[in-house]
Parts: sequence; C-alpha cells; structure tokens
Amino acid sequence: MRKWLSVVLVLAILYALSSLTGKKYKSRYPILKRIDRAISVVVLILLAAYSIAFVYWLITHVIR
Repeated sequence: MRKWLSVVLVLAILYALSSLTGKKYKSRYPILKRIDRAISVVVLILLAAYSIAFVYWLITHVIR
C-alpha cells in the first residue's frame, strides 16, 4: 500500500511542478509549452495506469 501512495505522490509532484513553473515562461519559450504538455500527458497516463493497478490490487488482496 505504501508503494502505491508514494508513486501517486511523485506523480502529483511532477504534475504540480510542470504546471507551476512553466506558466511565466510559456509565452517567451514555445518549447516549454510542448514539454509541459508532454509531461502532463505522461503523468496523467501513468496516474491512470497506477490507479487501475491499485484498484485491481485492492479487489484481489484486500476484499478477497
């Protein structure tokens, strides 16, 4: 259980850093906008994958 929470915490921190740090430099550097968008997509996909895996683990080990 601790492994899942730590992974979700790291993903949330990455997403927050990418959204907070890139806002003032996006208009000046368009490459930062693309990098921010790529990080956001990767984090959301990983968060969805880990959420599905966590629910599967919860159903198979805890509820059973």
